[in-house]
Amino acid sequence: MRTAAYLNIILGFFLLLTGCGKKENNQPPLSESNNSQIHHPRSSVPVSNVQQPRSFRIRDIDGRETLLKFQGSTGQFRRIRQPIVILTLFGDWCPPCRGMLPYLSHLQESNRDNLFVIGVLLRSKLDREGVRRFMKRYATSFFISIHPDNEALAGYLTRQLELGENYPLPLTLIFKNGKYVMNIQGAAPYEMLQTLVDQLKKPQEKKE
Repeated sequence: MRTAAYLNIILGFFLLLTGCGKKENNQPPLSESNNSQIHHPRSSVPVSNVQQPRSFRIRDIDGRETLLKFQGSTGQFRRIRQPIVILTLFGDWCPPCRGMLPYLSHLQESNRDNLFVIGVLLRSKLDREGVRRFMKRYATSFFISIHPDNEALAGYLTRQLELGENYPLPLTLIFKNGKYVMNIQGAAPYEMLQTLVDQLKKPQEKKE
């Protein structure tokens, strides 16, 4: 499709981006990647042959809760009406993750009818009020999940993507109409994210 070809050109241009680098073995298994990498699905399934549906709850600091359900390359995002969903795994201890948060907030504000952003906070020692202060400090206005299911959700998604335990953060997955599109490993600039959203907002071309 023309849209897919265009995306490949844009994504190739932004391949060398800042992120968090991998930690040594004596540090936590989640890593910070200094090199952003963009990955398209190699097949109709984002990754492995595991097809059993899995459900996970997410809940933010205000107690708003919803359910995410995944099976193969499809995700169901209950109570989310926007066609494009960006799901980012991040840590409050990860500098590139913190730097990307205002970009994601502005991205959602600029595309409110089409985009919903979900942040999945991992390995955090912050309590609810600590997360609230953290979000204010880093101008974060999108949904940040602090639910106990966060670690299980991250584990499931990274296994599906065959990334192993020491996967890079931030790790961003993009879906359109519930269908997995791609993942970005490492931080990404606002311009790149907006270009991706603009392309995904366009109607899909019908195959002849």
